[in-house]
Amino acid sequence: MDHSGLSQAPGPGAAALRTDTGAGAWSPPLLLVLPVILALLLLPLILVEMPPLLDYPNHLARVDVLLHYRTDPFLGDHYTASLTPVPNLLMEAVMLPLASVLPLYIAGRVYMALAGLLTLFGALLLNRTLFGRWSLWPLCGALFIYNATLIGGFMSFSLGLGFLLVALSLWIALAGRRWQVPVGMGCALFLYFAHAIVLGSFLLCLFAVEAVKYVGQGRKPPTLANLGRDALRFAALLVLPVALFAGTVGTHLLQSDAAAVGARDSTPVLLLKEVYWRLKKLTELKQWGYRLHDMLAPVLNYNTLLDVATLLLILGGMVAARLAGWLRAAPAMMLAVGLFVLAFFVVPDPFFGTYFVSIRFWILAAFLLVAGTDIRFPSARAAAAFAAGLLALLTVRTGVLTFNWLAYEDDVADLRRAMERIEPGRSVLIAWAGQEAGCCNTREFLLTQPPWRHALVALPSLIHLPSLITVERRAFVPTLFSHPGKQPLTVTQPYRDRCMAIYEGVPVDVRLLSRPEEATLRDHVEPCPHYIGWRDKYDYVLVMFSNVFHAAGLTPPPGAQEVYRGTVFDLWRVER
Repeated sequence: MDHSGLSQAPGPGAAALRTDTGAGAWSPPLLLVLPVILALLLLPLILVEMPPLLDYPNHLARVDVLLHYRTDPFLGDHYTASLTPVPNLLMEAVMLPLASVLPLYIAGRVYMALAGLLTLFGALLLNRTLFGRWSLWPLCGALFIYNATLIGGFMSFSLGLGFLLVALSLWIALAGRRWQVPVGMGCALFLYFAHAIVLGSFLLCLFAVEAVKYVGQGRKPPTLANLGRDALRFAALLVLPVALFAGTVGTHLLQSDAAAVGARDSTPVLLLKEVYWRLKKLTELKQWGYRLHDMLAPVLNYNTLLDVATLLLILGGMVAARLAGWLRAAPAMMLAVGLFVLAFFVVPDPFFGTYFVSIRFWILAAFLLVAGTDIRFPSARAAAAFAAGLLALLTVRTGVLTFNWLAYEDDVADLRRAMERIEPGRSVLIAWAGQEAGCCNTREFLLTQPPWRHALVALPSLIHLPSLITVERRAFVPTLFSHPGKQPLTVTQPYRDRCMAIYEGVPVDVRLLSRPEEATLRDHVEPCPHYIGWRDKYDYVLVMFSNVFHAAGLTPPPGAQEVYRGTVFDLWRVER
């Protein structure tokens, strides 16, 4: 069924391309192209045990703790599960059953495969729901699967994106039926537990879908009764998620945001302060450098020229198809794209305790742009050329990604050689070389380190890799995700002074070990005292980017004895 109220007819001349079979007969069979695309998407996950995804190792470690803390004395002593209904549970809901029957690292890759395949299926399904036919065009979404959020290891969001596209398709397909609102309420509640940003994005999409019904030919009269009825429908979708959020984790996350932007209160006015702070940031020229780079988020790989070319090919192809009269668009999806683009520039980072929020909206805009448009190729030859070009581009991108992922395995092996020196049951402080040595979030870092060691601008992909110490050595690390408003895991009271409260996972700048008086400086490290008195709290210090550390002529601080020197990891034993 073509939802004509939501899709726009093709331009002049395009009607001649239609046939009784919906123009699908001109396309090569979808089932011939789709298996090749799926094979290319899965290839990196088959070849690499530990992909260089920023947050991914930390998420794996958290799942492992939740799976074993009741039976493992060490884990049970240090961690406990939180019963707070946090809006970030999708990975646990899927991974805990998977990791119960599969090895942890295989379960993690199965999860990533599910995230990628469901997202691509969601784009195909949404396009089918809008335009009434299965099409080759939304397979362009395959180019967006390995995007900035997946490279960032944002696991619940990555899988939640696929569920969002499916839920949006259901809402549109059930338009005018009595089951639409009950199904929508179920989807909204599910997406709340999947990820709060996914739920908010879903509601933004529904707003666009319902808003376009009030414009154009055959529009819905904007009477008070109609507007009130639609408002009640939205209220029904929101009532349970809002109640859960406001009554549980909302205050925690507002306080996190307040600390991050330097505010002294956590009142609702803080939200306006954050938006103002973001808009003010956009007046700085250097911020536009970051914004321009963030625009590559849907195609972020390990080669900027390839990413730019990919984005230009997609956008240029759409413009050419529109000028030729081959492309039609769903106005509701184009409105949603516009809203997500606006959110990309306006919504601050952090927002409700979550970082890299804006790039998620840009990625959502990219998927909706592809799923919300349709190209009717004029001939089988044109469709075949499109399919061949898509497969060629995806093959090149997959090759670049796989090469970098395989190279990252040497860094993982280096960490494991360091971990072999750690006795189970110990505590390990995580540090990195720091900006003093030209490490992390600096131009020098980008120029001197290979691509697989940095993600999301200059943020090192190695940051969370030491979380595997908990998995493989059953030792405590302070960087494990345990924020009370964001994670279903908390550190037990005796060890609270060793864990990080707000900026989870951020290592200590190694210079703070010698100069703890600088610990209050916001730009150096998060305001948490877990590193104060480190000689009494920890048995080891693991140093990341030891190559940079030694190149800068730095030496271990007093009280630390080097026991392993590797390529990018050093291990120091704390002497008491």
